[in-house]
Amino acid sequence: MIANLVIGGAIFVYAGWALARHVKKSAKGACASCHAADHCRGSCGAER
Repeated sequence: MIANLVIGGAIFVYAGWALARHVKKSAKGACASCHAADHCRGSCGAER
């Protein structure tokens, strides 16, 4: 029973964290939320 609570809690915490991260990135816009934004030269699009 305790293991089920721990595993279920971990799943809910991860889902909340992932949802908050997604909302935060989508609020920044396409270029700012890109993983290559730190070294991007301004050409937003598919990475080569």
